[in-house]
Amino acid sequence: MKLLFRRICVALCFASFGIICMVGNLFFIPVIILRLNKFKIIENFARDLVFVAWRVFLYLIVFYGYAKIDFRAKFVRKDSAIIIANHPSLLDVVLLLSHIRRANCIVKASLAKNIFLFGAIKSANYILNTENEKMLELSKKALQNGENLIIFPEGTRTKDKICMQKGAFYIAINCAKELIALGIKMSPKSLKKGQSWYDTPQNKIKYEVDILENLDLSEFEKSRSNPIRVRLLHEKMQNLYERQDL
Repeated sequence: MKLLFRRICVALCFASFGIICMVGNLFFIPVIILRLNKFKIIENFARDLVFVAWRVFLYLIVFYGYAKIDFRAKFVRKDSAIIIANHPSLLDVVLLLSHIRRANCIVKASLAKNIFLFGAIKSANYILNTENEKMLELSKKALQNGENLIIFPEGTRTKDKICMQKGAFYIAINCAKELIALGIKMSPKSLKKGQSWYDTPQNKIKYEVDILENLDLSEFEKSRSNPIRVRLLHEKMQNLYERQDL
């Protein structure tokens, strides 16, 4: 009976997410058709709408009793910061974009074809992780324009252990002023890669989000060449996340 109730909660969560996305598309689709997202004011409004809509979604999943969310990472408005995090579940990007206003984000390319998410992704000009050169160029441009950029360096959801790729740290060293490392702890584990949406634990899920490190990149190993700094930053962050209980 308890498991059945949990699955009903999950179904309500996913239904709410779909409804919120489709309502948002009433704004996003005309923006895409008319190419209004080329204007910064429209891009910012689209990101604000995502910020508000996904914050409402998180309130709903707490209200349904599906999850408890403790977002302890407090943000002061910064410019040209790269924000990295581990990636334990399907909802991680929702957690971050609903708490970090007007951030840009590198998202999975296939989501740009998702009926629920394509409107938000294209209207807000989020960056797709498609061709490496194009992704790097767009990331560089965003950071140079003072945007903050969210990226999950694992590239996909954590399966067994956290394993960072170097691309995020190349972008950080060459383009960003600051690196903010977030730790997302999810207990018990759910919504992992390859796991069905209805395969949910019987107990309420708890998310905890903390800042693990805030690093001034202009001072990080500044006497070294950039390729070496990229390698050292990658090693530093890999070791940092391996030490955490995430």
